[in-house]
Amino acid sequence: MLHAVPKKNYWISSAVLLFVLVISIVLYYKANQKLAEEYEDQVHTVGSLALTEFERTVRNNIKSLEHLRDRIEESDGAFMNYFESDANRIIAKHSALKFIEWIDKDGIIQRITPLEGNTEALFLDIKKIGYRYDEWITNSLNDKTNITPWVALTQKGEAFLIDIPIFVEGEFYGTVTAGMDFKKQFNAISESLQDHAILIRDETGAPFYGFNNPKPSEFPDDRIFSSQLRPISNLGESWDFQLLYSDNALYKERNFIQKAALIFGLVLSVITSLLVFFFLKSRHDALVQETNNTRLSKLNQELIQQKKAAQLASSAKSDFLSNMSHEIRTPLNAILGFTDILQTKNLLKKERLYLNLMRNSAQTLLGLVNDILDIDKIESGKMEIRSETFKPSDRLQKVLTTYYPQLKEQGLELHSNISVSSKISVKGDASKFDQIATNLITNAIKFTPSGSITIDYNETVIDKKVHITYTVKDTGVGIPKQKLDNIFERFIQLENGTRKKHEGGGLGLSITRELVGLLNGTIDVESELHLGTSFTVSLPFEVSEAAAEPIPKKIQKNLSHISCLIVDDNRINRMILYNILLQTGIKSESVSSGVEALEKVKQRSYDVVFMDIHMPEMDGFETATHILQLQEDVAIIGLSADVTVEAVRRGKLSGMVDYLTKPINKTELFAALQRLTLEKSVLQEAEAEARQE
Repeated sequence: MLHAVPKKNYWISSAVLLFVLVISIVLYYKANQKLAEEYEDQVHTVGSLALTEFERTVRNNIKSLEHLRDRIEESDGAFMNYFESDANRIIAKHSALKFIEWIDKDGIIQRITPLEGNTEALFLDIKKIGYRYDEWITNSLNDKTNITPWVALTQKGEAFLIDIPIFVEGEFYGTVTAGMDFKKQFNAISESLQDHAILIRDETGAPFYGFNNPKPSEFPDDRIFSSQLRPISNLGESWDFQLLYSDNALYKERNFIQKAALIFGLVLSVITSLLVFFFLKSRHDALVQETNNTRLSKLNQELIQQKKAAQLASSAKSDFLSNMSHEIRTPLNAILGFTDILQTKNLLKKERLYLNLMRNSAQTLLGLVNDILDIDKIESGKMEIRSETFKPSDRLQKVLTTYYPQLKEQGLELHSNISVSSKISVKGDASKFDQIATNLITNAIKFTPSGSITIDYNETVIDKKVHITYTVKDTGVGIPKQKLDNIFERFIQLENGTRKKHEGGGLGLSITRELVGLLNGTIDVESELHLGTSFTVSLPFEVSEAAAEPIPKKIQKNLSHISCLIVDDNRINRMILYNILLQTGIKSESVSSGVEALEKVKQRSYDVVFMDIHMPEMDGFETATHILQLQEDVAIIGLSADVTVEAVRRGKLSGMVDYLTKPINKTELFAALQRLTLEKSVLQEAEAEARQE
């Protein structure tokens, strides 16, 4: 009997599609807006710094003249005997000063240094220069420094004329005057702004300094920093200063990256919505079949038929999830594998950006696939609870350590209150303990744009039971009180504008609550909007008298002594694994089928065989069984995109010593090789001792 797919499944799938689409588009537009703001801030910052540096340079030159004036006034004019020597010293120190002269109170240039090249100006009466005398005498009598526009000099050339008034015993004595050309000093400042152009005009609008051929008409307004440069702080005159920001290469590059990310987000939204739809459809089919079983339970024959139908549906569901997992994880293995390999190469900065973007996006999709598979395992009762000895405090510290780089990159502070005396060993499922902590810490990092994350950990022993309690508290965006009751529901996301910018399928907290329940624990949440959120987890464990297994150390880098065979029908997967193994010195051989693998084993012995599961002619389980019949001491490690419980169980039954999943996790892969190496070393030592006895 066929059943129509419920409309709500289409609505949920469409909602997921719309959600990811909105997230992608919002992120794209926010990134564009942020890029424009950053550019505007950068133009203003660079312009302000340059303006300050130019003003400081001009004022330093003027200040040197004021010091000469001060020495003349303090000596009641006696220091005029050293006028030339002091003027030469100042000119040697300040390249902007072309000459320094003394104009007496009647407006006649009485002294000029250096004299060479300036003789035409000596004894010149400035009253004969129309623009010069009135402004000079007015500002001088008011004890104000005077500065002219950019003017042509009597002795040829152009410069600014700066007049510093001198008063001896209360009487106007004349001015210390200098001709200044700031081109050399301004060029020294501009050298650090090679990608930009600079234009400065005097108070009359006449340009007197330009760098990098400035053409303001060719620049948009948001790439021009305009301001007033005041050569003398207490004087009304000012110069027009313009910095033309011309470095657009970074803007184009980042804009391209943002567009690429938008396209990837659109593709990801379609894939995610399809995954959700098929998951809901599979779940619906199973529920319909279960209803039919109950309805037909009164009739024995129909019950048998319905039971068979339910078994077929369950098998189809498992096959579907297995195939979907395999088909999605296989290309993800290629993407993540090649990005890991390429990241070890010397790449350009923008190429490394593209790789990081590709890797992060693939990891996001992988996380969604894993969440869906975890939900299915929990619902179907196939989620296994293992019993192993471990130290919860060490495991929690290890999880925190993996997030140090991400916390540092986001500028977040981490406060962890884990007592060094917390070393109790317990019996329980260490991997699920790690997954709960990982989900909560990841959630805190995701929704904390700034501030800190605090981890408080406590252990209490009561009647040989260890009660573990830890709190993950952040200073993030917080959760509205009316939404607190729904945050553990599947596919539920906060709808306020702040949370819409964060990606995710809405399964993380739901899985966390389910895992806490499987471990017989509780999880509580407290939150205030805009102030942060606090999750508190309480888990009971049995005290273990045995020592906890140590956290594996890094594998030795040189494993060239290991002979290895890769069996995989996908050429890309073989290339990726070959390159990863090559990082430890292992030069492996590879074949594309189980039949070829058997021929290889007949020709020589191997230490390790990496076995794919889904292969034509002969699958990985059958191939592993035949290889062990030919070589008993070979270690076969399953390596497949099929991560279902059934696949792992069949792998162990076929004789595989370990079962790893795709995409390849290098840490788990190297840890498996380390275990095999240590076990082999222990076995060899035991055999050697037996021979000696």
